[in-house]
Amino acid sequence: MKKSLISILLILIPVFFLTSCTELKQNQKPSESHGDQKKIGVEENNLSANYYFLESRIHIKDKAYQKAIFSLKKALEKDPDSFILTRDLIRLYLRQNDDKTALELAEELVEKNPDNVDGLLLFIQLKKDTIDEKKMVETLNRILLLDPKNQETFLRLGKLYMETKNTAEALILFKKMVEQFPDYYVAWFYLGEVYMTENQYALAKTQFLKAIELEPDLVEPRFQLIKIYSIKNTKENKKKILETYKEILEIEPDNHRALLGMALHYYRTNMKKEAQSLFMELGQDVESDSRLVMVAFDEYISGKKYKDAIIVFSQLLKADPENSTLNFFTGMAYEAIDDFKNAISYYLKINPDHAQYKKTILSIAYLYKQVGEEETALNFLENKYKAFPKDIDIITYLASFYEKDTHYEKAISLLKKGLEDSPENTSLLFKLGAVQDKAGLKEDSINTMKKVIEIDPKDASALNYLGYTYADQGIKLDEALLLIKRAYEIRPDDGYIIDSLGWVYYQQGNYEKAVEYLEKAAEITSFETIISDHLGDAYHKANQLEKALNTYKKALSNAKEEDKKIVTELKKKIEALEKNK
Repeated sequence: MKKSLISILLILIPVFFLTSCTELKQNQKPSESHGDQKKIGVEENNLSANYYFLESRIHIKDKAYQKAIFSLKKALEKDPDSFILTRDLIRLYLRQNDDKTALELAEELVEKNPDNVDGLLLFIQLKKDTIDEKKMVETLNRILLLDPKNQETFLRLGKLYMETKNTAEALILFKKMVEQFPDYYVAWFYLGEVYMTENQYALAKTQFLKAIELEPDLVEPRFQLIKIYSIKNTKENKKKILETYKEILEIEPDNHRALLGMALHYYRTNMKKEAQSLFMELGQDVESDSRLVMVAFDEYISGKKYKDAIIVFSQLLKADPENSTLNFFTGMAYEAIDDFKNAISYYLKINPDHAQYKKTILSIAYLYKQVGEEETALNFLENKYKAFPKDIDIITYLASFYEKDTHYEKAISLLKKGLEDSPENTSLLFKLGAVQDKAGLKEDSINTMKKVIEIDPKDASALNYLGYTYADQGIKLDEALLLIKRAYEIRPDDGYIIDSLGWVYYQQGNYEKAVEYLEKAAEITSFETIISDHLGDAYHKANQLEKALNTYKKALSNAKEEDKKIVTELKKKIEALEKNK
């Protein structure tokens, strides 16, 4: 037979008083469960905060979280100032993924209990992604003032100082931390990290060695020591680097970062036999251990050590020359140092079934153009289009090649062919509309952009393009304003949309509004030539002639070689203003 809720509550109440609930006010011991009150004549008003708190515990045990929330809310009605009840309710809302309500309660909790460390910690946990840096620092410092032994807060504040490059404060904090917790290896490690950022390598080394003394199996301080030994290329330091790698591998024999680092160290110190042996061993593991490649990527490519990356990946390739992933990353490393020909040679070795194959097609075409082999680039891309006639990315990129070479008919034909298979692909449609515009087919371009908006009413690029097209022609200005405002609502920080908005106001004769938006657009785009030209025109119409002249000059200085038409117009405008000074 199942025990009734009231039976469980009567058992739990004495335990509750003996453990954690001196804060909760008990008005009266419950005589029956909430669900059965009416049967035995107990009025809800006579039930205590303790009753509802215990009821919530039972609901939590049964994973009935909504009922638990209801019980805690009833408990808070009885005892609205209870920290424990509010804290537990916040945790329940978090469990239910109701972060908004949890945060609102946490803010109330901190307001009522400004000196409660648990409440402050809960508050910053919830606000960590939205709280501004100054407020976070203030709150963490307050916690440390209230609880000077709170290690977690020391670390959080110290890391925040380091992330914001406030190394002076980080240094003070971690020095204080090692004084308070002399046996805590983490404090010594982070103190070493701060010294590293300050280039005080001797002091950093001391802290890392102390961390290792306290916790001998740590590997991260040893990696930092390797960085320090690598600064001066002495025989002694080379020896220490190798010894430290060996120490790490004694602790963690499969540490990929250490294995790769040691192989690279062998290579750089002309220990070619050892380097070749270790790289060969690692290269043979690549197929079965994808993590090894990702560690190499993180360490050398993400870490922007591109020359090291070339050595590591090209050496690993000797064990598995056909490995597409290794070829891809080797190509990427060469591309990063602008060695485009070598990059192409590795990208070309990637198999069609590889996840990055389509990306490499576009990269190869782009790199051929970068090395001046434009015809090769075009032929390569056309051949890939034949192999993948329905691939949207290849179609779009090939159309861009045709567009740049002013082969507008070819581009339009290609895009329309792509749309036969994907009639509602807004990327293809937008590209088609843009090419039609360049080809002088304004009406076709307008109709295409309308179709994009019909398919996706929130396509900010199409809304802006259509609105700007009207504005630039001085037609349908009211409609243009509405279209661009819709785009602006979707992307309020887009300088080109803001420019369009300013240009509509200019065409409407509202030069004050035009200047307001065009100034903002110019600032965001670092005074891009067309936008600066628009701003100069708005200043001119607003009779701010000196500003107009300076802005035209800035637009001219930012103009590219291919902007011949606008360069000519800018020179005329500058000459006219200087003549009338």
